[in-house]
Amino acid sequence: MPEKPDRARLLLLLLAVVVGLAVASIPLMASIFSEPSTPPAAAPSSTGAEPADDSATDDQNAPADTRVTVDNVVPCVEPKGEELASEKQNTALADGAELADVHLPCLTDGGEQSSQSLAEQFAGTPTVVNVWAWWCGPCRKELPVMQQVAESNPQWNVVGVHLDARGQAGVDFLEELGVDNLPSYQDANHTFDTATSIPKVVPVTLVYRADGTRAATFVRTFDDSAEMQQKINEALAG
Repeated sequence: MPEKPDRARLLLLLLAVVVGLAVASIPLMASIFSEPSTPPAAAPSSTGAEPADDSATDDQNAPADTRVTVDNVVPCVEPKGEELASEKQNTALADGAELADVHLPCLTDGGEQSSQSLAEQFAGTPTVVNVWAWWCGPCRKELPVMQQVAESNPQWNVVGVHLDARGQAGVDFLEELGVDNLPSYQDANHTFDTATSIPKVVPVTLVYRADGTRAATFVRTFDDSAEMQQKINEALAG
């Protein structure tokens, strides 16, 4: 049998294999040499919350890079009136209050870290703490609800804790949502969730009694202020 046609077919077959391998390797080479992209936000879990970002910073939680204007400054703790102030002075913190050693700066007034712990700042007034992050989808729905709860219940401290190293992103997120009356602290180093041992997800809402003891933890997203108020009242009553 003639050898040349067989050799020609063999060469063509080898050439086709080489070309096929080269084409198949293009996506692999592109993934190796391309710049890493920013990972998308994690999908919500069955609790309606998102896994918390474990990134941290060495800035000692100071939101010095945040641009908070005069028009949208929201102090984290404000006087509640003479009657409530008197009641607060007569309320002692319980032994072992879990926020007794937690010090965080106020994100929404661009301030420095307070010498008082969160437990000392909240003492004497029931407090609702909502843990959120600027990249959190469920938080986008819940933060306006938190603001409604805060405005409807001056007898409580209702505050947020921004659990992310990017303080300015948190400020911008609140501005984007129109949440301009919800005080929030900045937690760049996971100080709050470490002290409270809450799940590594956001949002999470914690309810504290006037003596600093925890009454409830809600690992879920609230989309109705009336329901949230009911759950908080039940927790404090219990």
